[in-house]
Amino acid sequence: MRYAKDSFVVNPERDIPLLRQVRNSKFVSHAQLFEHLHLSGFERSRKSFNWRIKRLIDSGHIAICAGIFGAGSAVYRITRDGLTLLEYHGQFTAVLHSNTQHLPNTSQVFHALELNNIQLALARNNLLAGWQSELEIASFNTISRTPYCKDYDAVVDVWIDDAQARFAVEYERTLKGAQHYQRIRSALETETQIPLILYLSSGPEVLVHLVHEFEEINRPLAFCSATTFAEGLLKTTVITGQGQPAVCFRSLLEQHATWSLKAQVLHG
Repeated sequence: MRYAKDSFVVNPERDIPLLRQVRNSKFVSHAQLFEHLHLSGFERSRKSFNWRIKRLIDSGHIAICAGIFGAGSAVYRITRDGLTLLEYHGQFTAVLHSNTQHLPNTSQVFHALELNNIQLALARNNLLAGWQSELEIASFNTISRTPYCKDYDAVVDVWIDDAQARFAVEYERTLKGAQHYQRIRSALETETQIPLILYLSSGPEVLVHLVHEFEEINRPLAFCSATTFAEGLLKTTVITGQGQPAVCFRSLLEQHATWSLKAQVLHG
């Protein structure tokens, strides 16, 4: 079939998953985006992927974030035209849509890229059963009668043998004020749907502060650096509190997780 010159024809099986991933990640590097789509089975050819990216940039559906250095490759974000196209194909979210006043700010770029790294590391090692991004969680919390207590950075389902276990991820790149952590402590105390929360930090100073801020909370928590977790994943040794012995994250997850039904077919 021949198309008019300069026309834009949507491929629902290839363009829509790509745009959805860019939107849900808020920000994603070129290399991360290809791996996301490759591991999900939507893209096999890097040449085809590069052509698709250029086409979606030229059509104004995604944009390159200018002035971002240190990501290793170009960083993308969704545009209003991209959101409109997703909505036309039934991919609507309550908190980020074509009429949203402000799109994600580039101050969130490296926060988003680190979460992408965690998601990809789990997927690469056949551990990832499900990943709800902060955007998806916030949208769920907006419309649900039984929302989570807060908009987590991610809610993750992982494979342990032939069953799934769930935990929430919070990633702290910088320290916040005392009132911020007080609000979070109060919220986490009310959580009934998430059995375990993993706090990831950008470095040891932030990690020590997080452990101190949450030491008295009556909720299963684990702490480690994002880099350490991306390397060790479920085998990572994590901290559970001041004066508490470090433990393997998988053991902690097995202790606290609410298990799903066993899968009919083994994953991976």
